[in-house]
Amino acid sequence: MKDIQATRDGTDRRKPLWPKLLIGAGLGIAGALCGYGVASLGIGSAARWDDEVALFMAAILIAFALITAVTLMVRPRDIPKGCGVLQVIVLGLAGVMFALPIFGPTYMDADLVFGLVAVLLALQSVANVLLWRAADEMLRRVMAETSAVAFWALQGALFLYAAAERLGLVEGITAWGMTGILMGVYLFASVIMSARRGLS
Repeated sequence: MKDIQATRDGTDRRKPLWPKLLIGAGLGIAGALCGYGVASLGIGSAARWDDEVALFMAAILIAFALITAVTLMVRPRDIPKGCGVLQVIVLGLAGVMFALPIFGPTYMDADLVFGLVAVLLALQSVANVLLWRAADEMLRRVMAETSAVAFWALQGALFLYAAAERLGLVEGITAWGMTGILMGVYLFASVIMSARRGLS
């Protein structure tokens, strides 16, 4: 079936195919990055699940950064003015921060890795503030709604898990694992809120 939409003059116009191709390419990149990371770590049956979650989040965030960068080059009007580069920086830095604690210790001391993560976090925080200031009202609403939905979902889930842990029904979760879960919930909420506002 042809993918068409009605224009204001009543005629039908095909929706461009490139956004779907772009999303597919981004997901493919994310899968490739995950596969490469898993192979590099030699992940097997004894793998830490929190590292797998962090690696997946790193791949998704970097893929989203690449998708945003391509969209900014191909159709800059789809991104609020002044926000495109900042969005790429925020997403890219987040992906790198998830990957560094996994791959960094192979090449440098843990203290240096932690210092780099701290510096990147500071840079990303500045970029986030600049992004908020540059965003239009619609994007700000999406950001606020995403934070609210993620907070309430995580608050309820955390309480239930904490109660189950206190009762001895489940084991504890590392802070590293909780961070990966938090980012996953936030990204999912972001996609839902963006779709509701027509920004996806």
